[in-house]
Amino acid sequence: MLNQILSPVARVAFGLVGLSVSVVFLASFCGIFPDRRAEQVEGREIICESVAMSFSSMANRIDTLAMQDHFSAVIKRYPEIKTIGLRKSDGEHLLEIGDHFSTWSLKENEQSNSDEIFIPIYGAEQELWGTVEVQFVDLGMDGFIGMLKRPEYSLAGMFALFGFTAFYFYLRFVLRQLNPSRVVPNRVREALDTLAEGLVVMDKRERIVLANKAIQTSTGQSVESLIGKKASELPFAAANTSAELPWQTALERGKSVRGKLMRGVNAVEKQSTFMVSSAPIVDDKGANRGAIVSFEDVSKLQRKTIELEQMFSELDASTKEIKRQNRELEFLATRDSLTGCLNRRSFFNIFDQSFAVAKGNGSPLSAFMVDIDHFKSINDNHGHAVGDEVLRQIAATLESSVRPDDVVSRYGGEEFSVLLPNTDIDTAFVVAENIRSELEKLKPDGLNVTTSLGLSAVSENPSSPQELLEQADKCLYAAKRNGRNQVVRWDNLPDEPEGDQTIVTELDQNESELNGRIPFHAVTALISALAYRDQETANHCRRVADLCVAVAEGLLSMKECYTLEIAGLLHDIGKIGVPDSILLKPGAFSDEEWRVMRRHERNGIDLVQSTFCCDALHEIVANCRITYAQQCDGNQRVSTGAKILMIVDAYDSMTTDKPYRKGLSQNDAFAELRLYAGQQFDPQLVERAIATLKVRGDDLTTSPQKVSKSAALNIGLQIERLAEAVDDRDQVGIGAIAHRLGETAAKHGVEAVAKKANEISVEMDEECELYDLIRCTNELMDLCRSTQRALVDC
Repeated sequence: MLNQILSPVARVAFGLVGLSVSVVFLASFCGIFPDRRAEQVEGREIICESVAMSFSSMANRIDTLAMQDHFSAVIKRYPEIKTIGLRKSDGEHLLEIGDHFSTWSLKENEQSNSDEIFIPIYGAEQELWGTVEVQFVDLGMDGFIGMLKRPEYSLAGMFALFGFTAFYFYLRFVLRQLNPSRVVPNRVREALDTLAEGLVVMDKRERIVLANKAIQTSTGQSVESLIGKKASELPFAAANTSAELPWQTALERGKSVRGKLMRGVNAVEKQSTFMVSSAPIVDDKGANRGAIVSFEDVSKLQRKTIELEQMFSELDASTKEIKRQNRELEFLATRDSLTGCLNRRSFFNIFDQSFAVAKGNGSPLSAFMVDIDHFKSINDNHGHAVGDEVLRQIAATLESSVRPDDVVSRYGGEEFSVLLPNTDIDTAFVVAENIRSELEKLKPDGLNVTTSLGLSAVSENPSSPQELLEQADKCLYAAKRNGRNQVVRWDNLPDEPEGDQTIVTELDQNESELNGRIPFHAVTALISALAYRDQETANHCRRVADLCVAVAEGLLSMKECYTLEIAGLLHDIGKIGVPDSILLKPGAFSDEEWRVMRRHERNGIDLVQSTFCCDALHEIVANCRITYAQQCDGNQRVSTGAKILMIVDAYDSMTTDKPYRKGLSQNDAFAELRLYAGQQFDPQLVERAIATLKVRGDDLTTSPQKVSKSAALNIGLQIERLAEAVDDRDQVGIGAIAHRLGETAAKHGVEAVAKKANEISVEMDEECELYDLIRCTNELMDLCRSTQRALVDC
């Protein structure tokens, strides 16, 4: 029980005190210590004998006065004497000094004691004359207090009290200075010191008795200074006092703890994380004698883990964002921007697969073509905005009238195609007839709209998807010849009358009009997607487009300038698919990152080619990075528009601030263009571009007005037609388009465009000269272009 209460140091100190006290009592037993009481009693007896001998000479004279003076002198000489009395043999009180006879306690025939001593006085004939009685101060040697006054007991008490305290603190100090690791063989210590993690061995009271060198890194203290300290006093343990420490679990419960993370203060870094493992140390009887604990500083690993988790989180978010943007891009790339239906390219991809499956397993497959009757007159009489609304409503009706697995696409212009998998020609005819009936019920903007449909199926033995559509197309022509607003199927196709090519000619003319036209809705959709992906790139494309038109004016036709403007807007469209880690990188690109950029440039060229049926646009975008030297060496024919785009693109890139460099001044940029003229750029076009940019560069890069995206879109739809009218010197067309632009601008509050359009209308009424009309129209187009910057502002 005592062992559990007292610490080892206290038990050792207690044992040493017991040994010391035992030695004192053994010395007392052997007589080494003098008997102080006996010495004092003996001294008192000698005093009494002296008093008695001196009194004997005065006894025969019975000189009481001399006796009293003598006794008083004795008391003064010996302070330990309290009283002295002279009693005659017959009991007569002859003399007393002090209140002797009343305090004398010895009876007759009693022996003297240490406090009261009597000495007989004999006369001349040796007869008892009387007795001298001396009463002393009490020695205090009796009882417990008297015992404590004995030297051996005092010495034993001193050892018990002061010796225990002295032994206890001395042993604590000495034992803390002892280094138990010195008894460990050198080879074992060297093996422990090779461990990367700190290792300590502690006793049951958490005192460190052994430690390796690695613990010094974590604590900043030497191994020698750690010996004897409590492990809970270590700097990284002090911050974890609220929870049970791993070695406390091992000491108190006898359980091992592995890989527990502890946060605390490191000797090197302010905040650190340690991985602590602890195991109990037991003796042969299974009693817990201490614990062995390892400390591994995993701060760097923990930080790397946190950084890695953050990186994975950011990567996951970036991946999700890229997937979302890719889905949007895929939608833009596969869908018609006006109607939301699949475009022709995507339709043929699905059609080819469905046709192969139908041919392979013999399943039915049907398709029909839908064409809006008299659609050109709708555009001419009611405007293209109404025509666009008609297309949207018809597309929505087609989508809602078919099954989820059926495919609806905008085939071109006012034509739609519908693919019906697992549907025979009879069922497809019923579906087509129902759709025709639903379309007839539409009244977009109060107009009566009808459609003609041509139907064919795999059962009619076409050799390819293209042939099946050709069959449906011929049925469509037959429907138009037979009065429109009807469905004609291939197996019921009537004989084509000889020489009646009116409808075919009309369709061919419509197809010719569409060939080379650039749908502005598609341009808007792509540039908006680019602005959403990277605003800076979209702004760059808008500036490049404006500068290209400024350089090309007077050198190219208005139609060519418009095509060049669209090419400037879309020349970097491939960056939509570039990963954020490259697109938003603040520094220069590595070789691998440049390969990624070039791959996406090719994807952008393919996207422009597949989205727009305009060879001129595709040629500019595809060739704008072919250098002048490559053109001369390879005899490659590159259009003037592509050469201008290369120059302007380089100029805007050089003068724009980047995160990793400051943009060049205008004069420095001009010097760079001239430096590479003849190698990268066309020398003549470089000088033309410099002359234009000196005069108009600042005006072109700053938008003079703010308009909504809706206004910019409606104005942008008219720019291409206005350019064509200017090229054709079509004054009537210019007036009609200007009038329409004026109404649109006034409706959306774009006063500058509305005012300039009204000026053209007034000049038309006054029969102005063609030169003045073209000049005003050019100014109107510049104002219209300035509104297009709203389409890239997110």
